Amino acid sequence: MFVADYNMGAMENVGCVIYTENYIERDEVFTKDKKQGVLVTLLHEISHMWFGNLVTMKWWDDLWLNESFANFISYLCLDKAKGLEEYDLAWSIFLDENFWGMKEDQLETTHPIAGSCANTEDA
Repeated sequence: MFVADYNMGAMENVGCVIYTENYIERDEVFTKDKKQGVLVTLLHEISHMWFGNLVTMKWWDDLWLNESFANFISYLCLDKAKGLEEYDLAWSIFLDENFWGMKEDQLETTHPIAGSCANTEDA
């Protein structure tokens, strides 16, 4: 479902994925890079139907795995899907994002990937 003025980009819900209207190609010409970015987002949110909605972590302190799996699967699908062969930079973009994350992780401002979360109030 495309929603006007939706400020989060995209969000999966059980049985329905919501996307910002910016992902609809209207009068503007979408570049190959923009189309590839939109496809990765679409695949990421659809993959959350499995990684996050149907299969999820035992507790909130490992919730980061939902995003990690969805991120990996979205690029895997973009690379392997029939009809999307022209989008051949999936793994290059994936690695760029991961190297950026590793660089950020070395900064003093970083925070733990998983923290303790004893109850729902902490979550």
